[in-house]
Amino acid sequence: MSYYPYRHPLIQFIIIKKEVMRILFLAVVIVGVAIADGKLTGRWQTQPSEKGNITGVVFKADNTIEGYVNKKPFVSGTYSFDPGDSILSFVDNGCNGVRGIYKVMFYCNSDSLRFNVISDSCTERKNGMLRLVMGRVK
Repeated sequence: MSYYPYRHPLIQFIIIKKEVMRILFLAVVIVGVAIADGKLTGRWQTQPSEKGNITGVVFKADNTIEGYVNKKPFVSGTYSFDPGDSILSFVDNGCNGVRGIYKVMFYCNSDSLRFNVISDSCTERKNGMLRLVMGRVK
């Protein structure tokens, strides 16, 4: 049985696209934290999903973020990061200007990260970020 109860390919595509957007937003948040703290500047990505998709994020020093799925641009935005308390705040083009605020949790010598939601009314993004784990691309 399919993970998605809908059989129509267009409906499945829309549902998958929304899930990917959530994952990308989380990646954007993670990348934003790393750049601001100096720990995460560069490229981060997930392990392949069950369907083989890889979500990646590039954190830039100018406080912009670009998210990718399978190396194709998917989402972009701006962020700020407070390294003192590891709080990431960002706005992206996937949630109609809604700001997300997350605490970034680094582990494995700061080569991996997760996000804990503080405030985010964009349900799709929040749900994706809760499951997102990213590793540094070396």
